[in-house]
Amino acid sequence: MKKLLSVLAIAAMASTAHAQLWFGGSIGISNDGGINKTSEYKHKTAANSKVSLAPMVGFGLNEQLSIGGKLNIVTSTSKRFQYDADNKETVIKNVTNTVGVTPFVRYTFAEFNKFGLMAEAGLPIAYSSTKNVDGSETTKGDPTTSVGLYAVPMLTYGLNDHFSLECTLDFLSLNTAYNITTDRDDSSNTTVTHSFDFGVNTRTVATVGWITIGFIYKL
Repeated sequence: MKKLLSVLAIAAMASTAHAQLWFGGSIGISNDGGINKTSEYKHKTAANSKVSLAPMVGFGLNEQLSIGGKLNIVTSTSKRFQYDADNKETVIKNVTNTVGVTPFVRYTFAEFNKFGLMAEAGLPIAYSSTKNVDGSETTKGDPTTSVGLYAVPMLTYGLNDHFSLECTLDFLSLNTAYNITTDRDDSSNTTVTHSFDFGVNTRTVATVGWITIGFIYKL
């Protein structure tokens, strides 16, 4: 028994000899809208806003393999404005709140000086709830639970010992997800939808819209 414990301890020490903790993530705020103005009235046009927070933490087991997790918090709001004959404004608003976690694993296939080529696979799990506001009346929508799986290649560049740039190459990706919507008034009624997407598009490798760049900080 002592020999077995010794072997396990040595294996654990060997696997964490090159271990490294790192952090990353993103935060975003967006908003759009406008005003339709004439000689008779000034009305607001439809408006949309979004606030997102996605911290990420990872643990490098060795030079090739890392594991980690992401927390995703998103609030999306869309507004429409209606006006009656007296030009009185009524706001119709839809708010969607989403909270999710994504455990993931990364594997580095090759490194060239400061560049690295890796793949990330993750299992996103999210819960979304909606709220509809029509003037003074508020109603809640049916909640949705989503479970998915994705795999995407990534390119990295080490700036120094602590900071690295990451480039997600979205022109080559695999995504699949199950969405389960439950009737708020009767939980036995559910709607399940499934999506699958696999894309390879070599003609748009250099298009900015297909590439996402971020960075991580290593301790």
